[in-house]
Amino acid sequence: MAQTSIITGQYVEIRQNAATVLQRGIAWMIDFLIMFIASLTLSSPLTLYGFAIGEDMLILFIFLWLLAILCYPLYMEIFNHGQSFGKMVMGIRVMCLDGSTPTNIAYLLRWILMPVDFGISGLGLAFIIFTKNCQRIGDLAAGTTVVKLSKSEPPLIIRTIPTINKNYQPTYPEVTRLDIRQMGVIEQVLLMKDGPQKTRNLTSLAEKVDSVLGIKHQENDNEAFLLNVYNDFQYYAIHGS
Repeated sequence: MAQTSIITGQYVEIRQNAATVLQRGIAWMIDFLIMFIASLTLSSPLTLYGFAIGEDMLILFIFLWLLAILCYPLYMEIFNHGQSFGKMVMGIRVMCLDGSTPTNIAYLLRWILMPVDFGISGLGLAFIIFTKNCQRIGDLAAGTTVVKLSKSEPPLIIRTIPTINKNYQPTYPEVTRLDIRQMGVIEQVLLMKDGPQKTRNLTSLAEKVDSVLGIKHQENDNEAFLLNVYNDFQYYAIHGS
């Protein structure tokens, strides 16, 4: 399976399995079927009652209904964390190359360029096959890719890092500025095998967290600091800020 290299905002490289052409194709066929069925639901009532609402209103209604159907991939990805229904079925989703959630503008760019990618030219297929991160033209414009979600992914708050107890006292209230995806990066670094690469990642990540939170950490050990940040995030996630 092809892999895509994600460089996170914390400058840590994470390997993700890129969705295959087959997975993306099946997801698109499922979505197309949904759009086709939705369009069919329009035909029967219009055939029966279209004459009663007048020609101008009928044209406007058809336009708005078709627009809503065509926008289905866009608003599904925006409101469903990068997944249309087809992508949910196939266990894939859209994400940025830096590991973050795409912006609405990024989703919009992918949607606008769909006719170019999936038109007669088939350029999208060629780009998915031959680009490094398996990106169609819309992905290249938006800075996104489509990745396969692992069924064995650990929960967002994992069990292998010691969890906080009921008497835990947080050290850094600033951690509420971070989000769950950034915690995932910290989580992955903490779970790395000990060695020079982990040490380098801990150092760069600790510096980045200091910068984002606007603090200078108290611990002499970067791993201890990141573990405190991780546990503080758990505390505020459970108890509120």
